[in-house]
Amino acid sequence: MASEYLIQRLSGIQAQLIAAHATGKSMSSSSKGREREAFINDFLKGVFPNSFRFGTGDATDAKGNRSGQLDVVIEYPFGPSLPAVGSSEVRLYLAESVATVIEVKSDLSAQWGEVEGTTNKLKPLRREFGATMSFGNPPGDQIPIIAVGYEGWKTRETLQEKLQNSPVDAALIINPGIFVGRGGIWAIGPIALWAMICFMHHQIMGLQSASTNPFVYIEK
Repeated sequence: MASEYLIQRLSGIQAQLIAAHATGKSMSSSSKGREREAFINDFLKGVFPNSFRFGTGDATDAKGNRSGQLDVVIEYPFGPSLPAVGSSEVRLYLAESVATVIEVKSDLSAQWGEVEGTTNKLKPLRREFGATMSFGNPPGDQIPIIAVGYEGWKTRETLQEKLQNSPVDAALIINPGIFVGRGGIWAIGPIALWAMICFMHHQIMGLQSASTNPFVYIEK
C-alpha cells in the first residue's frame, strides 16, 4: 500500500521545483543554468547520505578518454578527484570515482540533443575496479547517466521511445512528472521523483567499497 505521507511530501517537492523553474524563466541562459543545477544539486544532497559528494566538472579514464563538462556528478566516497584552484565543486574526476552523472535541462524535449551529445562523450569512459564489495549487482564499467528536465514531453510513451533509441540510462521530466529508466521502470506524477531516487539508489548504493589504482593514470 502506497504511503500517503511520502506522496504528500513528493507533491510538495515537485511543486517547489516547478516554482523555482518558473521564477528563473526570465533570466539569462547562463543564470538559469546555474539556478537549475544548484537547485537539483541541493535537493539531491538532502536525499542521499553525506558520504556521497556532489559536484560538477569533467571525467577521464585510464585510457585518456574525456567526457567534457558534466552538470552534476555524484562521487563515490572512495578514490581521489582533483578540484580546480579556488573551487571545490568543479573537479576532474577519475572514472572509478564517479557513481553516476545527472544532466539538468530546462526543456528536455528541446535540449535532448545536448543530453545525447554529453552521453556519447561519457559512455566511452571505462571504470576499472579492483576488488569490490557490493550488495546486489556490482557496478558496470560504464558510468550511468540520468537526464532531468523541468519541462519536456508530456507522455510516458514518448519519453520511453526516446530512451529506447538513446544511450541515456534514465530520464525525468519534473512537470508534469514522468520518469522512465532502463529495466522497464517508470512512474507518473509526483512519484516520478521517487522513481528517480530509487533508480539512483540502485545505481550508487550497491557498491560498498572498491579498490582502485589511480597510479595507472600516469603510467607510460
